[in-house]
Amino acid sequence: MNLDLAFLSAGSWDLSHGVTSFSMDKVLLRQAVMEAAGSVALLADSAKWGTVERFNVTALDRLDTVVTDEGLPSAVLDRIAEEGPTVLRTGGLPAGPH
Repeated sequence: MNLDLAFLSAGSWDLSHGVTSFSMDKVLLRQAVMEAAGSVALLADSAKWGTVERFNVTALDRLDTVVTDEGLPSAVLDRIAEEGPTVLRTGGLPAGPH
């Protein structure tokens, strides 16, 4: 399987644990998709930020893009971007100074 772009959802995510899941089956599927993809984008809303589930999917630095809503403070968005991914808010503007 070869994918140009994979979109992942997150039930929980934070800086120190990255993307986590309650289901090992979902972890294995997401990791296989990530391995097959040329680029990986995480779609995650701010309500799930700061929560942690039992199993680790991936660290944030392994993502190419994070798309989230406007619920996270700019300082958090900047910190996520420091990990490596491009951070986009649902309004379409990149996070950080404009």
